[in-house]
Amino acid sequence: MLDEIIKIAKDCGLLLKNARALQIEQKNHDANNLVTEYDVKIQEILRQKLLQILPEASFLGEEGVQNFERDGYCFICDPIDGTTNFIKDLKHSAVSIALLKDGKPILGVICNPYLDEVFWAEKGKGAFCNGEKITTSQESPQNSLIVFGTAPYNRELSAKTWKLAEKSLEMALDVRRMGAAVLDLADVARGRFGMYWELILSPWDFAAGVLLVEEAGGKVLTIDGKKIDDYFAKSSIAALANDKFYTFWDK
Repeated sequence: MLDEIIKIAKDCGLLLKNARALQIEQKNHDANNLVTEYDVKIQEILRQKLLQILPEASFLGEEGVQNFERDGYCFICDPIDGTTNFIKDLKHSAVSIALLKDGKPILGVICNPYLDEVFWAEKGKGAFCNGEKITTSQESPQNSLIVFGTAPYNRELSAKTWKLAEKSLEMALDVRRMGAAVLDLADVARGRFGMYWELILSPWDFAAGVLLVEEAGGKVLTIDGKKIDDYFAKSSIAALANDKFYTFWDK
């Protein structure tokens, strides 16, 4: 099943790579929350092909397909994570697929078609990029990059976001803001970043990436240092490469 899901992710990634957004709309009358015809098109491909592989699964997708069940199997998908990057032709977007069983991720696949990278993880079996086993960085925060998201759909969190960004810069080599949460999580798993955090994300933004980081040897908590207990609800996220980053919560 993993090989079939990886192929689906690659096929959708190729479609994304060769696409150009022509129809751009706002979601919920929010000028910062955009959707294109390719978000909708790729999600429908994911829904159809994934449910052919596992017909008993339910499906939760970003673009209005949320007929899911908490029990049993459920696919959680983001057809294009980094839609604004896609619209602006920044070439930093991804297709994300997570498979949950009874509410917990057991498989995650993330495809970055622009770098020809496919990340995957299975519960208890490690994390991989293009077939190579990957692990999180063991470097200190002072020698690491910290990447963060600005929760652009929740502007009431801006002041807290920038306060934490300043704290991140003080403790790290430098900071980055890339605009695609699943790739930020994948890059923590890959050892490129020491930490990623954002004050609020939807399940399709983090479900696959959380498993990837954990299987690569890192840890993922909420921004308050608590365990993620609901993969069907929005949550803050703090993905840590190693325990040296626990200083992030020091007063």
